[in-house]
Amino acid sequence: MDIFDFALKMELDGEKFYRELADKVQYDDLKAALIGLAEDEQRHYDIILAAKNKTLHHINADLSLTKIQNVFNGNPAFLKDDDIVAKLRHEQMDVYRAALAKEHESVKLYRELQEKAATAEGKSICGKLVQEEEKHVEVLEDIIQMLNHVNDWVESAEFNLKEEKY
Repeated sequence: MDIFDFALKMELDGEKFYRELADKVQYDDLKAALIGLAEDEQRHYDIILAAKNKTLHHINADLSLTKIQNVFNGNPAFLKDDDIVAKLRHEQMDVYRAALAKEHESVKLYRELQEKAATAEGKSICGKLVQEEEKHVEVLEDIIQMLNHVNDWVESAEFNLKEEKY
């Protein structure tokens, strides 16, 4: 398996992961965010495929990639547990945090692959994937922060004004 094949599989698995999550949530805004992440993973796949087709003859297979765990591989247990899925439907933060954890894993994995890549092409594609996955991290962190601010805002003394009695 070369680095492109590994990355192609991981991006397809990422797309599947986000689409399965989107199918299991009831909130339209959460569903839209997850579908957007799935579409980004498909876009990453298309970019990697184009890069592979242009430079395939320069890339040697790297057998060590067959031993690396793809972060989206293996359909996470929480997607199979109906009780957890029901909870996820009502707790958007848990879904966003689960997605954020996967994106952090993806960034870490692509950085490690970039360091280990034997060719300039391999290093380059991994570097670009790190940047793309870091964008996902940033978006998810912003969503989580925004949702946390909603809770803070509601609990803020400034917005809990009580009528003063004179």
